[in-house]
Amino acid sequence: MSARDRFRIAVDVLSWAMATTERPIEDPVFAAYVDRTLATLRAALQQGRTLAEATPDVLSELTVQLNRAEAPGTMGIVLALGLCFDELDTVLTPSRCLEVLGLCYEFELVRICPDPIVTRAIEEQSPRMRKILDYQQALLIGYTGEV
Repeated sequence: MSARDRFRIAVDVLSWAMATTERPIEDPVFAAYVDRTLATLRAALQQGRTLAEATPDVLSELTVQLNRAEAPGTMGIVLALGLCFDELDTVLTPSRCLEVLGLCYEFELVRICPDPIVTRAIEEQSPRMRKILDYQQALLIGYTGEV
């Protein structure tokens, strides 16, 4: 799988997670940050890039949002967004791509879990968590052709 495909997968998973979450982000400032950052990532994809450019302004806002991320799962989303910028590397490595998928899964899990301690039973009994895994699997199969 190409680096550009991995970047596209990461952006698709992040976009889908935000569009389909059962518990949208309540903080309007934080939600606007996520929307702006996703738009930046989509623009980088349209330009043929393998990651978005980590300008000083991007990194500054990323730090601000990491410090503001208090609601369940929101820190993970900021981290996942941050992995899509070229601060750490020039391409999205396979392990970083998988990290984005995992952070998106955890975002929803901690937001829908009624208990502060997430158990395997909650994950296994949740149709929403199954839907997330099915989506991610279908997306990966679409790029790799492998089951």
